[in-house]
Amino acid sequence: MKTLFYVLKDPSNTMDYYHLFLNVKDLRKKNYDVKIILEGYATSVVQKMSDKNHPLNAAYEDIKGSIVAVCKGCAIATKSLEAAEAQGLPVIGNLDNHVALEPFIKDGYNIIVF
Repeated sequence: MKTLFYVLKDPSNTMDYYHLFLNVKDLRKKNYDVKIILEGYATSVVQKMSDKNHPLNAAYEDIKGSIVAVCKGCAIATKSLEAAEAQGLPVIGNLDNHVALEPFIKDGYNIIVF
């Protein structure tokens, strides 16, 4: 099964992100095709949770490979663009500088807005 987490939440709520990371890890372990798009305030996750002192750093590093897009416009707005690029994450702005969902819908992904 194909699942896409379209994440918008502010990363200051670590409890929400803990649950996101936990579910991504669980679905991957069960051989689901899991992808994550970071939009809005969620783009700052790449800067905040990549810090080794962040309580969710290990969980973030574990799921980072599932991130298929960091919104370019929002990463610029949250000052996270350089962090995303430094981590080799795909920065995408194919819909007026944001990430288009249509290719994922067309490819059969179930989209969960988080």
